[in-house]
Amino acid sequence: MSDPFAPLAGPGARETAGRPAGAVCLRPVPADAPPAPERHPTLGEAAGRWVYRDAAGELVGFALRFDQPDGGKEFRPLSCWRMPDGRMAWRWTAWPAPRPLYGHDRLAAAPAAPVLVAEGEKAADAAGRLLPAVVVITSPNGSKSAAKADWAPLAGRRVIVWPDADEAGAAYGTAVVALADGAGAASTAILSPPAGAAVGWDAADAEAEGWDAARAADFIASAAVPVARPDGARAGKPPVAAGKKSSGRTDSDPATARRRRPAQRDSLMGLCEGVGLWHDEEGEGFATIPVAQHVENWRLDSKFFRRWLAVRAYEADGLAPGGQALEDAVRVLGARAYSEGTERAPCLRVGASEGRSYIDLCDSAWRAVEIDAEGWRIVSAPPVAFIRSGQMRPLPAPEAGYLVEELRGFVNVERDDDFVLLLAWLVAALRSRGPYPILTFAGEQGTGKSTLSRLVRELVDPNAAPIRAAPRDDRDLIVAAVNSHVIALDNLSAVPAWLADGLCRLATGGGFASRTLHTDRDESVLQAVRPIILNGIPSLTDRADLASRAVTVRLKPIAETARRGEAEMLANWQTAAPRILGALFDAISCGMRRFDSIQLDRLPRMADFARFASACEPAFGCEDGTFLSAYNANQSDTIETTFEADPVAVAVRDLIRNDCPSGWHGSATDLLSALNMKASESVKRLKLWPATAASLGNRIDRIAPVLRAQGFIVERRHSGVRTISIVPLASEAM
Repeated sequence: MSDPFAPLAGPGARETAGRPAGAVCLRPVPADAPPAPERHPTLGEAAGRWVYRDAAGELVGFALRFDQPDGGKEFRPLSCWRMPDGRMAWRWTAWPAPRPLYGHDRLAAAPAAPVLVAEGEKAADAAGRLLPAVVVITSPNGSKSAAKADWAPLAGRRVIVWPDADEAGAAYGTAVVALADGAGAASTAILSPPAGAAVGWDAADAEAEGWDAARAADFIASAAVPVARPDGARAGKPPVAAGKKSSGRTDSDPATARRRRPAQRDSLMGLCEGVGLWHDEEGEGFATIPVAQHVENWRLDSKFFRRWLAVRAYEADGLAPGGQALEDAVRVLGARAYSEGTERAPCLRVGASEGRSYIDLCDSAWRAVEIDAEGWRIVSAPPVAFIRSGQMRPLPAPEAGYLVEELRGFVNVERDDDFVLLLAWLVAALRSRGPYPILTFAGEQGTGKSTLSRLVRELVDPNAAPIRAAPRDDRDLIVAAVNSHVIALDNLSAVPAWLADGLCRLATGGGFASRTLHTDRDESVLQAVRPIILNGIPSLTDRADLASRAVTVRLKPIAETARRGEAEMLANWQTAAPRILGALFDAISCGMRRFDSIQLDRLPRMADFARFASACEPAFGCEDGTFLSAYNANQSDTIETTFEADPVAVAVRDLIRNDCPSGWHGSATDLLSALNMKASESVKRLKLWPATAASLGNRIDRIAPVLRAQGFIVERRHSGVRTISIVPLASEAM
């Protein structure tokens, strides 16, 4: 290693190595000092150069790194001196102790910021880039020279040390903590390298590995929670060992305890001043948070609220809160939301208040559309408590003055009636109150079912994943319903019984119950009503209960000459979607205006849906009665398809028409026996064919609506003996 005290070439070359007698180090460097050299006389060009400044930002010197041909590296301090003859000269020598801290100027400029001590200037710069809210400093001349630095500026500061991952680093960290405590630091803590860190790993390595500010903040939070020094501990005096006497106050002294830094949990809760706490009817806690010029509503146990609170803590202290402290704070806030907050109804995408409907635009300003009988408008502070999930996306910004007919250019329906039914489903799905019909797109391959499902959803409830595969079980279906207003399932080949039951409950309103995680007795219940979109090639409404809630829109194949490129179609859609959405809002307003005047002679299964859609007919551009005629015809077609797909229903019809023209009366056992006598072996091997009398009884209950649609009266009697009665209407009339 070359001599670190070698004089500069030139005027100082005749001087001996080291500091000449009578020379004085100049701190700060005078403005009229000669320029610092760019090269070392023997080591050459520097690979790294770090500027040291004092508290006022004045230059005090440099530290430089020189890379060697053998892969080694040399470090040299560069300081300015006034020589005995009065001239000023730069020398490759360190400042006399106490030496300046690298980053002293930043330390002085941010007196309230926490302080991070890194090992070496390169690591300090990397840590500063990763943690911009923290003041990062280091001491000069390597890990063994920590005691020669001036640590007095750390008095009253919160200090964390990030040493290198090696023995020298551990020694440096221990030394800095002791020196900072001796200087009067308010608190000190030291970081341990993460598991698997290479020898010598430091902040520069972390940055090279792709760490970001969040990960660096989490790492800083892993340091031991800083503890304030007792006021009785004098600067420069080490702590008293256990068992030895001390004249200073102890941790058990109430006066000292009062002056201790508050628990991190309490600090986090203090950051929530101005946050509105409330709960829903199930007791789940929510927070209304002021952000910029609007407010946002989040579940207290959501990652969004935790992230907001962590960011607030980082902005306030420069440190990420520990996981346990965050968990404790959220738990206490949840208890306060339940015991002290008001009860409100959280609304996902749609809501209502005082006769007005509200639709969350899901934009960054948390604006909503307000609709009443007079029209619609965008409002910045809706009175309902909208909540959001991470998958929700903004609606198109609605534009007024257009017609719903513009949607026709994107929909290849077989009949005009189907377009009316689609419009009816859209206005229903944008309302805050169900029940909602289940929209089913049917058609052969190449009819655009998936594309149309995406577009329709974008008009109601845009989502990061607009259409999805079928859920695996009830729990997946519940999760989807909790996080979005619309459930859209794509490319179904069949609808199994459990899924059909779940979709029916979601469409008309029903509860899903499951055991609360990590408990044996508590039960979590979801009460939800959601619009649903299904698409597939085969019939998806084979079950009667699903068919009675469905609106089936049949699509025709798209001719090769009529196909458009996806980019062209999406560009046209981006222009049209805001207009179509505004027209749908006009239709909803029309329906609200006319709803009370609409009286239907015969109410279908989805009565509220049918009545509101009928009220919207003028906005659809059709005459009164058009919707109800289309809806009744659609229901008849769907039920007929459902009947033909059910082997038991077909077998019962054939049995009565061919063998029992006056009707069937008897037990389920007798009916099963009669059906088995008539059914072919291939039919009896079907999974849908009942194996027992009990399963047949259940099937009769399910297919009763489609049998009635075929002209049969179905009754179950329980007077002594359980019997089934299935009678043709013509026979009943006789």
